[in-house]
Amino acid sequence: MNTIVADNPILASAEHLARVISTHLAAGEHVLWLLSGGSGSNVVLETAKLLSSVNLQNLSVTLTDERFGPVGHPDENWQHFLDRDFILPGATLYRPLIAEDRHATTEAFATWIEAHLNASDYAIGLFGIGGDGHTAGIKPHSTAVDAPTWAADFTGDDFERITITPRAISQLDEAVIQASGADKTQTLNTLLHSVVDINEQPAQILKSVPVCALYTDNKEL
Repeated sequence: MNTIVADNPILASAEHLARVISTHLAAGEHVLWLLSGGSGSNVVLETAKLLSSVNLQNLSVTLTDERFGPVGHPDENWQHFLDRDFILPGATLYRPLIAEDRHATTEAFATWIEAHLNASDYAIGLFGIGGDGHTAGIKPHSTAVDAPTWAADFTGDDFERITITPRAISQLDEAVIQASGADKTQTLNTLLHSVVDINEQPAQILKSVPVCALYTDNKEL
């Protein structure tokens, strides 16, 4: 895993994502981009701006995970993007919530993920890392950790969650991580310098991705 300490890791990771996506699209390839909500939303919005002049016809986009509920509910990551004028003209966008129950929504999401991983020439994901070591919506000791499917759902201690699984993450060509703040020093040091069971720190699965870069402002790693 390549670690880049930057004064502005949000901009640096967005520039990385935009450069990789535009390069592969310019080569005529089909690209899958998985977005991170929550603290990653600023990176997503900045990347979208940087891609504004790029032909996005061969780009497919969805989230790594979503908070389940009615479409447009106050905690929905996708709605937060829409509220901040998130646009990628020409790209194929998939909103995980589809006004079905959680099981049907997860099955549809898994089907979409599998199909687009198989159809893409290059698959790249943006990830954050929580203080508890989770990434995407894969919480420690949750059923998502060892789910055999492409997506899983469970009731967490904060939200009902739908998320891609370690199986899906391991099929990516590249992962870009943006995780900053002194409060994540121990979590990031564990990720970078220790081998921990993914039940304890699900973010360890990101090490299985062939190309992986961590952008941070943390100088204590």
